[in-house]
Amino acid sequence: MVTPRPLREHELDALVDFITQRQAEPANATCYIGAERDGLLAELEELGDAWPASALIVTDACGLIAGATVTDSDTELGRSWILGPWVAPGRWDALARPLLEAAVGACPPGVTRHEFSGDVANTGMAALAAQLGWTASVPNHVFVVGADAAASWPADDPRVRTPLPGDLAAIEPLHAAEFPDTYATATQLVHESRPGGDLLTLVAAQDDRFLGYASGRVQADGAGYLDYLAIAPEGRGAGCGLGLLVTVCRAIMAAAPQRNVNLTVQATPQRDAATALYRRLGFELETTIVGYSSPG
Repeated sequence: MVTPRPLREHELDALVDFITQRQAEPANATCYIGAERDGLLAELEELGDAWPASALIVTDACGLIAGATVTDSDTELGRSWILGPWVAPGRWDALARPLLEAAVGACPPGVTRHEFSGDVANTGMAALAAQLGWTASVPNHVFVVGADAAASWPADDPRVRTPLPGDLAAIEPLHAAEFPDTYATATQLVHESRPGGDLLTLVAAQDDRFLGYASGRVQADGAGYLDYLAIAPEGRGAGCGLGLLVTVCRAIMAAAPQRNVNLTVQATPQRDAATALYRRLGFELETTIVGYSSPG
């Protein structure tokens, strides 16, 4: 019987090396962290107390790591995000399910919803989710754009500004409707945002009318990421979406050491217009990912 166990201190470097090896190929990787050792280590360290305390591993007869998971939990949201399972070649069928179930079982009380995610090429994840009755999300395309492409964009939209405390009442229902069950609250987007900081939220408004908001961050590996963009009914059809998009992306790039912005968009016909806009602005498709969520 396979019994995953907590990581021991002397195994930390070996675990990082193991994760780096498995992240190198989309068919073996989780989408929550990158593929370069220094960058993914920085992203793991950004998990705070969860790293390396939440790491679970399985070792082979020689003491080498053969499988692992790392879990990021949020007790306020009652959710966890399981990184992995990462499994050595030829060991997936034996190790993946015990690792995932151990990671779920190790979550704090009250954390009842769980997710893991990977590239569409990671067919092992898809099969494991189906075996457990977990639900697959709609595939999401991941796009990236650099500062060179942004140089040809329209000018920043003068309607876009930093958020004010009073904007929270307008952002909150729009955020809940557009991004239900997401990992950041509207309160966090407003009160933790700061120009040039790791989290940046901007609001579009005209004549005291709230038109929409966008929010992004600088990831631990130095890449920029646009998490949210939502337009209120009053702002639709007025070019607000494009203005907000280019303005927030430039601001994220300015703060991100890699001088780029990543974003995801659902791979559905309903999002074809958005996808076409990103392509016109020079965003390039990097990968396509799927998330798998536990029942309940």
